[in-house]
Amino acid sequence: MELTEKIEIQRRKIKDGNPSIDLMDSCRIENGISSLSNKALNEAAKDFDRLKNELDLCFFVPASGSGSRMFKAFYDFLAIDEKDRIGPHQNLAYEILCKIQELGIANLLTPDLAELLTEGEEKYADLIVKTFIDKNQLNLSNQPKGLIPFHIYEQEILNPFQEHLIHSREIGHAKSKLHFTINKHFESAVIEKLDQVSCDLKISFSEQDSASNSIAFTKDLEVAREGGEIITRPAGHGTLINNLDSIDSDIIFIRNIDNLQHQSKANTSIITRKALASELLKFKGEVDNVISKIVRDHAFESSIKTLNDRFDLRLSELELTSPTSAFDALNKPLRICGMVKNEGEPGGGPFWVKDDAGNIARQIIEKSQIPESEISLVKSATHFNPVDLVCSVKDYTGQKFDLLDFVNVDQYFIVTKTQGKQEIQYIEQPGLWNGAMANWLTLFYEIDPTCFSPVKSVFDLLKDPHLDA
Repeated sequence: MELTEKIEIQRRKIKDGNPSIDLMDSCRIENGISSLSNKALNEAAKDFDRLKNELDLCFFVPASGSGSRMFKAFYDFLAIDEKDRIGPHQNLAYEILCKIQELGIANLLTPDLAELLTEGEEKYADLIVKTFIDKNQLNLSNQPKGLIPFHIYEQEILNPFQEHLIHSREIGHAKSKLHFTINKHFESAVIEKLDQVSCDLKISFSEQDSASNSIAFTKDLEVAREGGEIITRPAGHGTLINNLDSIDSDIIFIRNIDNLQHQSKANTSIITRKALASELLKFKGEVDNVISKIVRDHAFESSIKTLNDRFDLRLSELELTSPTSAFDALNKPLRICGMVKNEGEPGGGPFWVKDDAGNIARQIIEKSQIPESEISLVKSATHFNPVDLVCSVKDYTGQKFDLLDFVNVDQYFIVTKTQGKQEIQYIEQPGLWNGAMANWLTLFYEIDPTCFSPVKSVFDLLKDPHLDA
């Protein structure tokens, strides 16, 4: 696409405002979300184990994010005036030091600082906290989150890159592939850490393409410039569909870099991911069966009705009866998305959404996309999206789909920020699993909450999922 065309398209989108989304209902158990009993879960996982050696498997891990937010508590601590660390903040320095001693990052300190840390004297708190985040020292807040030590074992401390390698091998097989999207600046450091783990998976990397960046505009919808150059901004997680499109495998597992459990607590997560892959293979088998009848000009109406009813696909009457419409409805990439029961504040997640053609399908919708007028549906939601997906990207003949053909380019939202001294606005695409996969054939399955243990704060590593049994 020419730059001038890109500018005009994005200018028009900003002028038109955030697109509306027609939410029909939140997805719940027996209303868009399926569940498996423990027995069924274990049987499905065993089925996958029997089949996996015949499959081309890939684990796709978005991992370009930095650890800056992980260390917010450190910055907050340093922002408190030293004289105010009494009263409401009494013993805060001591508490911070005690917590740090239990973290894997403590292993990064020099012997002298490690000794000061174990002494636990409050006067050393500033020095030690600054050591971790100062750009001239360990500078952890500007490192990729995946390079920060997470879990402590008897003989070693592992970071998320290393643990995804271990977990992927446990789920897959020796010839499985592992793909990380990273900041290329840190590639050699990532490779060095991965080489420390004895595992023979084929590892590859890619970077979010800067060509997918959004054009920034002023409040008057003029192209924003800085030093004469057009300002561009990363267009959000959804642009990773370009990276995913380069993967040609039978099954692709997707999970964020920070969602891991200590190996002693990872069994449920591993079994669940295997089971979801097994369920996806069964789903694909039934979809392909209907498609094969259509292409052979055989009667398909009974089969597609059974498929529609069993998986609650909510196909239209035309899609259930017209060979052309039925083929178009089913000949798509497939995905199963794990959903976790929401026991906190309501937010974005799994919904039934109606498109412009009147078709209703399962979609993952972020809270920022939901208009105030439909907030009641958000409050009725029982589950949220933890980003635990299993995907099939090949058609009934075994040829890979062009994933860009299934993106809904009209799912986006407008971001306003300040850069330098000017206010800018630009288009951001929602997550890879939102608009970028909007036209996939989708199923939602409830998964155990223990499968979701993201590390948003460094002190989350002191929670049970990240500690040895």
